[in-house]
Formats: sequence, structure tokens, C-alpha cells
Amino acid sequence: MFPASGSGRARVRYLGPSPTGRARARRQELSIRVGIGWGSFGSTDVGPDSLFPFVERLEEIGFDSIWVSDSATLGGPAPLVTLTAIASRTDKLKLGTNVLVAPARNAVVLAKELSTLDTISRGRLLPAFGLGVELGAEAAAMAVPKGERAARTAEAIEIIRLLWSGEPISYEGRFTTLDAVTLSPPPIRPGLDIWLGGSSPAALRRTGRLSDGWIGSFISPPEMEDAIAQINAAAVEAGRSIDDDHFGTTLFAAPSPSELPAAAARLLEIRPELDQADHIAFGTAALRALLERFIEAGAQKFVVVPIAGDVSGWLEELWHEAVAPVQAMPVP
Repeated sequence: MFPASGSGRARVRYLGPSPTGRARARRQELSIRVGIGWGSFGSTDVGPDSLFPFVERLEEIGFDSIWVSDSATLGGPAPLVTLTAIASRTDKLKLGTNVLVAPARNAVVLAKELSTLDTISRGRLLPAFGLGVELGAEAAAMAVPKGERAARTAEAIEIIRLLWSGEPISYEGRFTTLDAVTLSPPPIRPGLDIWLGGSSPAALRRTGRLSDGWIGSFISPPEMEDAIAQINAAAVEAGRSIDDDHFGTTLFAAPSPSELPAAAARLLEIRPELDQADHIAFGTAALRALLERFIEAGAQKFVVVPIAGDVSGWLEELWHEAVAPVQAMPVP
């Protein structure tokens, strides 16, 4: 029996070895890694015609990963379609969702899509989920009742992990019922990690209970430190743990304030009380300093969203003057 999370209304009959028993001994040596975010806030010059040269150059330079955001109405490409295309043109670049709105999707279909992408990419998928926005056109387009978003996400995570075992799964939950369903192909990596986003107290508790890692956004370094403490406390209460290098955040960077596109100016309005210097770095020196502040606060994984007019022309400088030196730092 695999214990049901969430409301306790689900009855699960799992016909195979428990995913919770997977070897956490796979824990790797702690490492700082920096990836690039794409598709957020109209923030790059990389259109369809130049996407492949862009990601091929990212991989050639040495960037760890590329992350695609998920939105029905706010612009940017569909993340899983885009990442599948990127997988076909790269060999090492990891492929992340930052973050995928899980409650808006059928959990079984999502499990299949993600496992297929992990197989196509030979094990490079980095799935991170979120609840999506609460209000406005985006929430209306996603069509998930506000009161169901958290429960749907928790149930989706449980179902996805069960199906990824490759064993026949029978499940009766609040939103999904399965009768001896087997998913094929399963992911390349058994026990593929699922990260969560969100920074509310409820989101942090949910991360501690359910996820393998956390990716924040629009937070300060002190808030990062506090979030990690809250997540770890929730994990301990749930009888589990999260690897020390499985905490990260999204940051934004531009060569100078004058190159901040008008479409990206709304970044400054999301959390007006937050010091701009805590989430937008102007210049590579400022970005390196900001990364170092977050590392000191406990973060080890980063998604940097370039908001320059000419992103491709800025990659080399971004790598050599900010990213590579930070990735070479010893973990505190």
C-alpha cells in the first residue's frame, strides 16, 4: 500500500515496489549550477528561427540547463513542446519547466508527456510544478477552481510518481480513478525528482511534504534562507528530507537599466516592496554578486532569465564573468 497524500480520501492499491523506497543514496556531491530561463516576460530576442542556434550555443558554452515557463495568456511558448524541440538539437543541456501548472492538466497525460520527454532527451528532464496564478485572465484560461489547485497538484504528484514506476497502478482519488494502468515508457531515471515553486507559507509546507526540491522567484536572500528553513521543517514533520542542493531561485539579468525591455518593466511591479537589486541584476558583476548572496543564503540552483535586447550576444560575457566563477565556488 502506498500512502495517499492530501485529503486522505484517496484509496491506493500500488501493484509494485514502493517509490518511497527508492535509493536516496543516489544523492550526488553538492554542486552550484546556473541555467538560463526562456520565454518569460517577452524577455529574449530568441524567436523560432533562432531557437536552435541559441540552445546549441548555450550547450557549447557550458550552461547547465534551459528552463521554459508556462502560461496560457502571458506570452511565451508551450513548455513541453519547446523542450522536446530543444532535446532534438542538444545532447547535454538539461531541460526544465519553471514552473509547469500541474493542476490545469490531466495527471495521467502529464505523467506520459513528461516520461516521454525524459526518454527522448536520455534523462535530461527537470520537472518543476506550480499551482498557477489565482486571479485574472490567466486563472480563467487555466479553468481550475481556486479551491482545488493545491489538492489537484498534490494528487497529480502522487499519481505521476506511481505511474513512473512502470508497474500497473490502481488508484481512487478525489479527481482521478485508475484501474491497473501501466505507463510506458517510464522515465529513464527511476525516481525522477519533482520540484515545486511558490513562496506562500502553504506552498512552502506543501514543498516540504511532497517535493524533491524548490525553485523560488521574486524573493530576497533573507527570504530564501527563511523559506529553506520552513521547507525543511515541513519535510521533517512528514518524515522525509530534501537534499541540500535542491533549493534554488529564478533571477533576472540585463546588461544595463537602459536595456530593460518595456515588456519586462512589469517585473518591478510584481513585488514593489522588494528591493530591485534582490531579483534584477544590471551587468555581470551585479549578477555574480547577487548569485553569491543567494548561495550564502542556501540556494545552489539558479535560473537566470536574460532580459537584454540581444541575449545571444551577451551569453559569452554572462558565462565567463558571472556563471562560470560562481559554479566553481565551493559550496558553503
